[in-house]
Amino acid sequence: MQREVDADFARYVRARQHQLLRAANLVCGNGPRAEEVLEQALATAAGRWHRMRDEPDLAVRRLLYRDAVSSRGGRVDAHGVLAALTPGHRALLVLRYFEERSEPQVAEVLGGTVPEVARETSAAVTRLHELYPAHDVTELLDDASGGVDEVDLAQRAWDAALAGRRLRRRRVASTVAGLAAVGVVVAVAQGAGRVGPVPAPSPTTTTSKPALQRLPDGTMYAAMPLEGEEDGLPDFDAGLPSAIDPEGRTVRLSTLSSPPGSVVAVYLRRAGTHYRAVLVPADRTQVLVDTLDLLPTRDSGGNEGEPLGAKAISADGRYVVFAQPRAVVRLDLRTGAVDRYAVPAPDLLVAGWRAGSTVVARTAGEAWSLDLSQPSPTAARSAVPVALTRGVAVPVTELAGETVTAGRWAASGAYFDQDVTSPVIVRGNGPIYQGLVAVDQDARAGRVLLAPESPDGRTGRVKECCTVLAWADPSTVLFRSSGYDGSWVLAWNVETGRVYDVTRLDEGGGVDYPHAVALAVGSRG
Repeated sequence: MQREVDADFARYVRARQHQLLRAANLVCGNGPRAEEVLEQALATAAGRWHRMRDEPDLAVRRLLYRDAVSSRGGRVDAHGVLAALTPGHRALLVLRYFEERSEPQVAEVLGGTVPEVARETSAAVTRLHELYPAHDVTELLDDASGGVDEVDLAQRAWDAALAGRRLRRRRVASTVAGLAAVGVVVAVAQGAGRVGPVPAPSPTTTTSKPALQRLPDGTMYAAMPLEGEEDGLPDFDAGLPSAIDPEGRTVRLSTLSSPPGSVVAVYLRRAGTHYRAVLVPADRTQVLVDTLDLLPTRDSGGNEGEPLGAKAISADGRYVVFAQPRAVVRLDLRTGAVDRYAVPAPDLLVAGWRAGSTVVARTAGEAWSLDLSQPSPTAARSAVPVALTRGVAVPVTELAGETVTAGRWAASGAYFDQDVTSPVIVRGNGPIYQGLVAVDQDARAGRVLLAPESPDGRTGRVKECCTVLAWADPSTVLFRSSGYDGSWVLAWNVETGRVYDVTRLDEGGGVDYPHAVALAVGSRG
């Protein structure tokens, strides 16, 4: 990240900062707090500007409104016009009537579905008209924010992004140095008074509490570190590079004499209204697949998703499949050829390999299988997998992402019943409502990996932070952990409860973290 403020970033900020500052004031009130919330959102954008510069608006608004809604500010305006509404309802009204965003656009910014946005917006308007029956909503919002002075935030946000990056690097360095210092002290203490070589401690020797413990309902659990502290975890070699840089150099597939042939991972980059796949070879420059534009997936409610699933790469590493509206697309990594296979569903969410040459594509409630070894594969209806946790006593309210199996274990991302997880929160941590669940399919017993939130309430893991990618071995699951300080591939040993660092995917900076990733290592059953 360059030291001088990027000219395009400065132009972007100065063109929008006053409107965004007025919006922040309407949602969270308290002029200084609104300015702080906007500066933080723009600083996050500055830290990711290399990737965000083409379409920064959605990411900036997601950051701004998330923090504004959670802000504990003062009165919303001098007359308290909006103070009787909840922050969520204020955000809906500001987006719909002050910023004049459509319901699908509001859903993208705030999350949720279009019907939910429509319902809650109607409730907010009704409440506002109960208080001020003679006022037009747009005029009311314009008047309430009319006294907000413009502030130039471009340089301040850029400087804040630089400072944040330096802080993260210092934190990583201090963690490493601290661990090294502890090691020296322990070695000296153990060696004092001894003659001859000092035996190395067993790697499993520890005086800390065990990694696996029990929740109040009896479920075995382990805990991840707070988001942003992944650098302090021990390393796990899964055959992946130590970092996958989504901002790193790529070569275009169309310029190569031949495709890479084999890869260790595939991830997505946004390219306007489409996505493009990036291939990650083990020891070569990343390859941007510029020969294939992928549409986002959309469920029956119109919510957008990413067309790359955890099981997208075939077991032999030759093919990658993508879900598309009414089709599965297959990319041949050896030849670069692209094939499209029809599936009778406009709302496909994910496609992945099952066994051999069979691919399964799914919507929220239906599934189709295709045998791609056949000359003209035809999609046939397939059974929808039974939920991983059915019949298993674990405090899981909902699953997230795909279920991946290896041997007797299967795992998935999960949301938890906070009535059960809340008693184990360590003082100073935030809530624990998501993470992973693993089920021993032979014993029909489960255990969970908790992902505690950061205590500051402004950083932490994103929604659906933890999704399963593969199994490195029969007891160690590889998963993705994404938050506002970075995105990682981590490993969890379900037998011991230990968590390990595998690969860093980016350096953080907000909700525009790298898009969906699939691994070509381990078991992806």
